[in-house]
Amino acid sequence: MHRAAVIISAVFHPLLMPLASVYVATKFDWFIRGQLGPDQARLVYLVVALSTIVFPGINILLLRWHGALSSLERPPQKERLAPFLSTLFFFCTGYYLLSRVDLPDAIYSILLGSGITLIVLSLLNFVRKISVHSAGAFGLVGTILGLFHIHSFANLELLAIAVFMGAGVVSSRLILRAHTTTKAYTGAIAGFLCMFLTVFLELKI
Repeated sequence: MHRAAVIISAVFHPLLMPLASVYVATKFDWFIRGQLGPDQARLVYLVVALSTIVFPGINILLLRWHGALSSLERPPQKERLAPFLSTLFFFCTGYYLLSRVDLPDAIYSILLGSGITLIVLSLLNFVRKISVHSAGAFGLVGTILGLFHIHSFANLELLAIAVFMGAGVVSSRLILRAHTTTKAYTGAIAGFLCMFLTVFLELKI
């Protein structure tokens, strides 16, 4: 059980969730799929991967290398602000680059929602250590429900898979004793609300 929890936490790492949300949007949302050409889709994947996975990941490793983080898996609450803010910088850079391209509004909403989620988690971190894994996993659920609303479609199988995945991530964090139940659920609620509301309201900068 412990090994399975470790694998789930790694496979569904929060840095992967923005790209997962964008991928789901481009593959399952009929409206976005119809507006986004293959070359545009590849560009979006590349920029999102670089700005939300590659560069933030390298930066986090550098923070660990220089001693700003005492642990990659469970950094203390006081050490989380530096990776949060530096990751937000890369998120904003990716958003800016893609804003130069004409993309469906929902793509911008997803990216903006990811940034807002990170800001909310950074603020909540001053009060308590919140599960970022849970926020990322249920942020995907919020994204899917938001897309269902704005583009008038439903894919219950996709939603069920996302909810099952989110429940698995929350359970894995509890099994690993990385967070208390309250911290895990708070993260899930924060991630869901940030992503759902941003997509539902079709917010963009």
